Amino acid sequence: MSENPIEPPKDSLGRLVSVTAARAQQILARLLEPHDLSPQQWIVLGVLWRRDGVSVGELARYMRSERPAVSRLVDRMAKAGWVEKSASATDARSVVVSATQKANDKANLQTLFTQVNAAILADFSPDESDQLYALLERARVNATQYLREN
Repeated sequence: MSENPIEPPKDSLGRLVSVTAARAQQILARLLEPHDLSPQQWIVLGVLWRRDGVSVGELARYMRSERPAVSRLVDRMAKAGWVEKSASATDARSVVVSATQKANDKANLQTLFTQVNAAILADFSPDESDQLYALLERARVNATQYLREN
């Protein structure tokens, strides 16, 4: 076995964005650890802190995840006391998720992403940060447009 690691192509945008996103998730997980929350649970709570009483289907769409996976996540969160589940008043097949007092007591965590951003952009100037956001947004729009057309 060689001691030299295999280096990925330096110009692979997908890999660079993916690795950076994975590092951001690791930073977020580390910041959430003392609160006994996972990044996925934090995302659910983030939605509920902005608008309580959201269906599992809406959460799944927001998280770009499969409904059964989000349903299992919500079940675990309910058992841990973070959320409450109830039947929808308008659709008997739908489950509505609401934040508990335990969750609302941690609402200060909703801006935790700013600490993650600060860690990632530590040596960026404000102009560089703004430019990066603008360029990544353009790249996202281009990728979305490509997928619509092809």
